[in-house]
Amino acid sequence: MKIGCVYTVETYNSIEQPLSAATEIPFGLSIIATVLKEAGHEVELFVITPDTPIDDYVGDYLRREGPQLFCFSAVSTQYWQVKKVAAHVKSIDANVFCVLGGHHSSLNSQEVIDEGFFDAICVGEGERAVTDLADALARRDPDDLAIPPALDIANLWFRNAADGAVHKNPTAPFREDIDALPYIDRELWDKFTARPDDYPAVLLGRGCPFKCTYCSNHAMEKLSGGHYVRFRSPENIVGELQYIRRIHPGVDRVYLEVETFGANRKASYAVFDALAAYNAGLERPIRFGVNMALTSNYMMNPERRVELFEKAKAANILTINIGLESGSERLRKLMHRPKYSNDELIEFSRDAGEYGIRIVFFVLLGLPGETLEDYFETIRVARAAQPHLCYVSIFFPYLGTDLAATAIEMGLIDRSTLSPRGERSIAQLDLPGFSKRRIRFEYVIFAWRVYRGHWSKMKVAAHVAYAFLKAFPRFYSAYLYVRNNMDFVMRIANRYGRVESREMRKVATTVGTREDVIRE
Repeated sequence: MKIGCVYTVETYNSIEQPLSAATEIPFGLSIIATVLKEAGHEVELFVITPDTPIDDYVGDYLRREGPQLFCFSAVSTQYWQVKKVAAHVKSIDANVFCVLGGHHSSLNSQEVIDEGFFDAICVGEGERAVTDLADALARRDPDDLAIPPALDIANLWFRNAADGAVHKNPTAPFREDIDALPYIDRELWDKFTARPDDYPAVLLGRGCPFKCTYCSNHAMEKLSGGHYVRFRSPENIVGELQYIRRIHPGVDRVYLEVETFGANRKASYAVFDALAAYNAGLERPIRFGVNMALTSNYMMNPERRVELFEKAKAANILTINIGLESGSERLRKLMHRPKYSNDELIEFSRDAGEYGIRIVFFVLLGLPGETLEDYFETIRVARAAQPHLCYVSIFFPYLGTDLAATAIEMGLIDRSTLSPRGERSIAQLDLPGFSKRRIRFEYVIFAWRVYRGHWSKMKVAAHVAYAFLKAFPRFYSAYLYVRNNMDFVMRIANRYGRVESREMRKVATTVGTREDVIRE
């Protein structure tokens, strides 16, 4: 059976190649497309921007190939775009079955299914559900392709187009053996990616043991039974690295994506050792960046820090990303962040530099309850630690998360008027003493506050200009295109600025991994 899969982006390199680098390939829709291909279906992928002529892409495919199923995925800020594409699909052929998965449909299920844009939604993990759905649709009588009113498939909710009745199937337990999943088909994404061999990301596990209130994980964990936190084996991870190098021999750096790395020291070090052994057999070792959830067990214990840095150095891990989020220990406690003190973090960051390991902070501004004093504590900590970079985001209240519910209860947002545009670069909340305008201003000048006197004036200015552009998606997309297609601009960006990657689209701050994640 022929199946279309749709992924949407707001900012982009170009309409033809929306993704700048391989780091931006999403895991969720990638695994859906891959398992459908492995089940024998013909899959066509579309990456849609706000300026994509939908009929020239999706419409032509519908009229030419006659697919029976379209699969969509969305976090909250992508939902407006996928609805637009789904509506266009239905306008051409009402019998094409449209299903939406991802964190938005999982955490806002009733609202999404009631809107009527989709024949079914997926609640929770989707690879088994979508394969069962595709197989069921493929078995339909060729002379009767009308939309079935409901099917008994775990994790799927069905809406009867005739009367609007909703059939809600129960969710299955979380998949235990994630090593059994195929490696994502990265070649599906090559034609949509300007640099398909640049910094691909590898997902090391699923789930997170922490309960951070701004993240989707605490809500997603409640959807199914079984173990939510699962790790891939070191052998399986190395196998994917070998697969990536086979299809893209030029890959020389890889981002290790997981929200729990560091929470399980034994599992983390087993992966580090496997990466070191793999690199030992390469003429040109791969460089790695990793997202780690570090607690006081690492931060306050010098021996643990030395052990971590030595393991990381042996594995050629050159960058460790840490979700500081706020320098206010009061706010971090309210957000249920991993526990450590600011002084411990500063000392950890300084020690990492002695091993040649770059520390990157993720920072959130405009959080419910945040004051100017909290914000300037973040500045103080970042100035003292001097991380290699700070990836700054403005808090976006992803519906379904605890912190979004808190913002609604405090009267800080109205969910009916919540803007999906300018995700994490436009202030959504007006806080007492910390207005939207001030939040946006501090977002723009953050690099100046943290790095003045440490970076060159040109580099600080470049980061300030970059933050300013992020609030204007079309201008930012134009910048991406110029940067990615003009070598001298790329050289300037690499020298004074920064290159967009999944590190900047942290899945933990999205309703997804990326989420994803998502960062998803």
